[in-house]
Amino acid sequence: MKPTRVLAALAAALIPIIGLATPAAQAHHTCWIDGADMPTTTDVGCRDSFVLDPGFGRLLSHQDFIRHRDYYQARGFHPNFIWYARIENRQVTSGDVEWSGCDDNNRVVDVPCAPHLLHFKPVWNPFHARPVTLPSLSFGTSFIGQACGNFSKDTSAKPVPVISGHKYHDANRNGVRDAGEPGLAGWTMTLHRDRSDAGQGTGAVEHRTTDANGYYEFRMDGHLPGDYAITEENRPDWTRTSGPERHGVHVPIGAADTEYRGRDFGNVETKADAVKVAFDVVAPPSKLTADTEQTLRVRAVLENRGPAPIIDVQDTITAHGEVDCTFRQPQQAVTRRLVLGVPVEVIFEVQFTCTEPSFHRFTFDNALDVTTPGVTDPDPSSNRRSVATTIPVHDESDVGVTSTQLDCVSRTYVTDHFECTVTATVSNGGDHTPALTDIVLGLTGPQDCTLTPVGTTRHEKVEIATSATVVSKWDVTCANRSYHDFAASAEAVLNHLHVDDPNPANNTGSATDQVEVFERVDLSVSDIRLTCTERQYQTQTFDCTTTTTVANAGPADAVQTLTTVTFAAPADCTITPNTGQQQSHVLNAGTTATFTKAWTVSCTENRRHLLSTAAVIAANEPHPEDTDRANDTRSIDWVPPDVKPRSFPSSINIKKEGLIPVAILSTAEFDAVARVDRTSLTFGATGLEQSFVRCGSPGEDVNDDGRADLVCHFDTTKTGLTCGMTTATLMGRTTDGRRFEGQDDIKLTGC
Repeated sequence: MKPTRVLAALAAALIPIIGLATPAAQAHHTCWIDGADMPTTTDVGCRDSFVLDPGFGRLLSHQDFIRHRDYYQARGFHPNFIWYARIENRQVTSGDVEWSGCDDNNRVVDVPCAPHLLHFKPVWNPFHARPVTLPSLSFGTSFIGQACGNFSKDTSAKPVPVISGHKYHDANRNGVRDAGEPGLAGWTMTLHRDRSDAGQGTGAVEHRTTDANGYYEFRMDGHLPGDYAITEENRPDWTRTSGPERHGVHVPIGAADTEYRGRDFGNVETKADAVKVAFDVVAPPSKLTADTEQTLRVRAVLENRGPAPIIDVQDTITAHGEVDCTFRQPQQAVTRRLVLGVPVEVIFEVQFTCTEPSFHRFTFDNALDVTTPGVTDPDPSSNRRSVATTIPVHDESDVGVTSTQLDCVSRTYVTDHFECTVTATVSNGGDHTPALTDIVLGLTGPQDCTLTPVGTTRHEKVEIATSATVVSKWDVTCANRSYHDFAASAEAVLNHLHVDDPNPANNTGSATDQVEVFERVDLSVSDIRLTCTERQYQTQTFDCTTTTTVANAGPADAVQTLTTVTFAAPADCTITPNTGQQQSHVLNAGTTATFTKAWTVSCTENRRHLLSTAAVIAANEPHPEDTDRANDTRSIDWVPPDVKPRSFPSSINIKKEGLIPVAILSTAEFDAVARVDRTSLTFGATGLEQSFVRCGSPGEDVNDDGRADLVCHFDTTKTGLTCGMTTATLMGRTTDGRRFEGQDDIKLTGC
C-alpha cells in the first residue's frame, strides 16, 4: 500500500510507547488493554512504536509477512518460519518475554522500522491484560505481531513439516503391509518439487535412503510451500505392489510442523525359480483290461527356490496314449502356493479306458507355470518334465454289413456321364470297438455301359465303433437307350491285429437300381397339305385328302413313331371317318416319311365351307426323348378360292401375259377380307409360286352369298401352270399366322 501518515500531528509531549520508552522515561505507559485493541489505536505515541504498521484497523496477513520476508530474515528469522508459521492468537503468559519496538521514527504504513531504531522490551509493558493475547504469525518461542509487525526477541523457532513413509517387502503381494512383512533397507527415495509457492526450482530436490525398518523421511527444512512428490528407486527384478508411482503431497503456507505420514511403497521380487523336483508314475500295474476304466497315479514334487518368497503356481499334467485310449480328463491342472524352500507334493489320478489289444505306451507331460502377476521364472527349463510307461492290454468284434444302398440317377441320356453311388453301412456288434475293417464295394451293369473305376473299390482300415458308413462312386456311360439294371455289392473284412470275427456269415450285402437311358431326338411334322374337291358347284358332298410329311432330325436312330391326323369341318358337316387317323413309322436319323389320309365330307348347307386338318407326331417307344416339341404339330385350313370369278369354266391363256383374278371366298366361318395376310399369298401349279401382284380393297361379293370376298390378282407368267393341268392352288396365311390353301378347277388355253 502507499505509505500514509498515521496521524496528522504528534502530541507535543512524547509518551513512552509499547515496549519502548524515551531515555528520560521513568514509568511504563499503558496503551491497550489487550492485543485486540492495537489495530484501532489513534495514540500517536503508542502507534509510532510499530515495527511495521499495516494501517488503521488492519492486521498484517501471512502474505504481508512473506512480502517483508527479507526484513524479518535479516532480523534472524528462518525462511521456514516466514512460510510455515501459522497465524494464530498467541498468549504471552510471562513478563519476561520481550519483543521489538521502534524508537519513534516509524511514521508511515507498510514501511519497516529502520534496524538501528529497534530494541526490545517486555511484551507486558503497554498492556493491562494478563496474560496478553496477540494475533501473531507464531511458532514455538518465536512470533511476529499482526497488528504492529513487532517480533519476539527469540527468532530461533523453525517449523519444519515432515513427509515420511515406509518401504516394505509385500511378500504375499496383496498390496497391504501385513504383520511380519519386513521393511526394505537401503532403497533410495527421492523428493521432487513439482510446484513452488516460494519460487523455488522444480525437479528432484533431495534423496534419502530407507533405514533398517524401511523407514524414510524428508524434513522440509528449506523446502518451502508447494506441491511435492515422493518416488522410489526402481530396481531390476522388483515391482511395486502398493502405493502410486509418485506419492503427491501438497505442503501449504502455514503448514507448521505437520507430519505427512504413510507415503508407503510395497515391493516384491518379480522372479521366482519354480522347480519340478520329481515327476513319476506311482506303482504302475502289470497289465490293463480292455474296455474297463483304469487309474494311474502320477506324482509331482514342486519347490519355490526364490527369490520371491511366496508365489502361486499352476501345475498341469497332460496324458497321451494310443489312439484307442480315451482319457476321462486328458489334461488336469492344480494350483498351489509355494513358500520359499518348502517342497509340495501333488498326486494326479488319471482315469482312462483302452479298447485295442496290444502294448500301450502312456506318456505324461507336466508343466509348472508361475501364475503370480508380475513374477517371471528365470529358469523355465526346470519346469517341464515327462514320464512314460508301457503296459500291455488282449479282445473280438462281430462286424457285419447291415445295409447296402445303390443310388443312380433315375434317368439320363446315351453317352452322357452319370454317377452311381454305392453306400454300405457296417456295424460292429462288439465286443471290441472300434474295429479296423476293410470294406470292399463293387458295381456291375449292362454290357453297353462303361463303369469307372473298373471293378471294386476298397476302404481300408475303417474304424468302426458301433457303425460306419462308406461311400464309393462310379462314373457311368451307356450306349443304348433302354432300361438299365445295375447291381451293387458290399463286403466287410476285419483288418485288426489280434481281433477275430465270430460271425463271417453277415459280412456281405447287395442292392440294385434301375436307370432309364434316353436318347435325344428331334421329331417333327415338317409339312402338311389339304386338298378338297369342294367347288362352287359342289358344296355339300366332297372328298378331302391330308398329305403329311414327318421327319427325324436325329441324333436317335430307328425311332418308332406314331403320327395322328385329325380333320375338322363346320357343324353342318359330317366327316368320315369321324376320328383321327394314325400312321406308324420307323424313322432313321435324317429321314422323312410322307403319307396321306382321306376324308369324306357331307354338309347340309349349300354353301362354301372352311375346313381344317392337323397332324402331331410322337415317339412310340419309351426312351427316345423329343428335344423340340414345338415342331411336333402342324395344321392347315381349306379356304375356298374361285379362279376368274363369274366365269365358267375358268379359262387361262398361259401364252398371254396378264393378271389372273382369284377370289378368296368368305364363308360363315371365315372373313377373307379381314383375315387374309395379303403379303403371304402365293398361287400357281403347286401353290408355292410367288406370283402375287395385288388385292382389291374393299372386298367384293363375287358369288352372291352376301359376304364380301377378297379378289386378288396374280401374274400369269409366274404361276408355273403348264398344259395338261386342271387345277390351280392358292396358299397363304391369316393375319394371325395360320396357314391355309385351296384349289379350283381351271382350263388352260394357248397350248
